[in-house]
Amino acid sequence: MSDTDEHGRAALNAAVDGTIIAVRRMFYVLGDEVDRSEGPIEFTFHDGTTLLLDAGVDGAELRIGAAPWRDPFEPLVDPVNIEYVAESGKYTAFDVTDEPPYDRLTGRRVDAVSVLPLPDGRPRAATLYLGDGMVKAESMADELIVTLATAG
Repeated sequence: MSDTDEHGRAALNAAVDGTIIAVRRMFYVLGDEVDRSEGPIEFTFHDGTTLLLDAGVDGAELRIGAAPWRDPFEPLVDPVNIEYVAESGKYTAFDVTDEPPYDRLTGRRVDAVSVLPLPDGRPRAATLYLGDGMVKAESMADELIVTLATAG
């Protein structure tokens, strides 16, 4: 994210008062194996806006954006990319709106947001507060770790 958007903070702040209607997670897929332990998370809100949280390329910064996640390998037609994906895998988007625990986020309103900064001011983690619950996304060693805490 560029400095003109205060490292994505405008996109994060725009989520306040939004009601979550869909959630996607990007999980790493290699062959038939899906690593669901980490990966970007994307929220779609009632007004059609999107909030994407992802680990930055430096492994420390949290990238915050307002555009939906786009698979950099699609369309998968380049022979070099086809070979790479077959051997190494890639992130793939999954609609997790109706899957536990994400199903408890649907219909929840974002009451507030907060950012945990790195020493240089770039975001390391962000939290969305949803009434009696929260979603925290934290960039740790090139991975995005998402923690959900929701009641009922």
